[in-house]
Amino acid sequence: MSVSDNRRKMKKAITVMLLLILAISSAGFEVSAAYDDRSDYREHDKRFRNSLIVDGIDVSSYQDDDIDWKGAKASGIDFAVMRISVTLNRSGSLESDKLFREHFNNARRAGMMCGVYVFSQAVNTEEGAREAEFAISRLQKLGIGPEDLMLPVYMDYEFFNKGGSRLSGLSEEDAVAAAKAFCKTVRSYGYDAGIYANSYFFSNYLNNGRDLPENTDFWIAQYSSSINSECSYTKWQYSSSAKVDTDSGSADRVDINYWYIDKETEESAINISGNTSADYTGDPVLPEFGIHYKGKHLVKGVDYIVGGIRNIDIGSESYAYIKGIGDYEGYALVPVNIENDIYEKINLPAKVITGTNLKDTGYLVYSDTGRTTIGIIPEGTTVGELLSDIDISSEDYYTGVIDSQGNRLAEREKVSFSNMIGVFSCEDDTLIGTVDIETETEKGINHLRHK
Repeated sequence: MSVSDNRRKMKKAITVMLLLILAISSAGFEVSAAYDDRSDYREHDKRFRNSLIVDGIDVSSYQDDDIDWKGAKASGIDFAVMRISVTLNRSGSLESDKLFREHFNNARRAGMMCGVYVFSQAVNTEEGAREAEFAISRLQKLGIGPEDLMLPVYMDYEFFNKGGSRLSGLSEEDAVAAAKAFCKTVRSYGYDAGIYANSYFFSNYLNNGRDLPENTDFWIAQYSSSINSECSYTKWQYSSSAKVDTDSGSADRVDINYWYIDKETEESAINISGNTSADYTGDPVLPEFGIHYKGKHLVKGVDYIVGGIRNIDIGSESYAYIKGIGDYEGYALVPVNIENDIYEKINLPAKVITGTNLKDTGYLVYSDTGRTTIGIIPEGTTVGELLSDIDISSEDYYTGVIDSQGNRLAEREKVSFSNMIGVFSCEDDTLIGTVDIETETEKGINHLRHK
């Protein structure tokens, strides 16, 4: 698959050399990582036609502890799933992955969206629950809560080897029961739960996930050009032959995956505001958002968390991924524009809007986020209509609508999510404050909801 000019200029910290095991041939192919047009050898299921496809890797103590995570992020890898524990094949004893903490902390610092997995050999309900308890206990000891994971805690369910797995003789009934117990235990602590398995295991032991709760995330492994599976997976591990650079100059072999995020529009009672233009720094960037549900301000780290997708390059197709936690669930996908010389917002005290006719317009005013927000502004509203409706000018200041670089918009232009209301001094025309705008058009890819 081709790589954009911007990415060609970036340090190639991760190159993917894939040996695709095709159903009609055992020939190997070397291809580079598929980050933009995805014209590679894999076919995505037709149900993902309207999905954003995100690249990620999964690692364990089999990999070094000095992976160049920052370079991997710059190359287009946006998520990572780390092994936290393993069940030993013969004894069934549980052990912690010795490099989990290093992998997790380093990946997060580099801007990766993170999840964890447990290598399972559970043969019944009790063992499935025990594996989950062991993993959650370690997460808690490390101070990693649901607010720190953008992806679920996965049960990696597979045979240790063909000849001597303790799963030999496992029935579908016991496998499903173990998976249910694992997921139930994980969710009881507030974490999201998922199941990883290859397509054969899903089909022959897990009934393709049909008997598991609807909120279980499925991650399927199949090293071929396409997947023919009835499992409703959202992630596809398509190779174990990717290579990622390390700080020591060597290259580690890793598994590589696709994550499919649905971009279908949906009405949501949860409203999102904020300037979606971000200043280019060379590092991953994320805007700050104001998020409200029926007038209540939601708190980052309590009600939602935010991750970034391709959020490092100027001109790339960047997104903020907003995930509900606690009393909220689902996600929102908000496009982000990374540019040079973004105008820095100036917080405007809520008192500036006191005495306006906002009740007559139907607009809402939020001032509990550290900055003032006005919304919900109907789709298609022009700058002139908005300024006339809110009428917050006085003898000391007047208002205009500005874009992310501080440029004034003409009255006939339509208001968009990345715009702000600028409040200017009548004395010298200087900008004295800004007000975020929340528009109905940004309900688009918003699947956030209250539980």
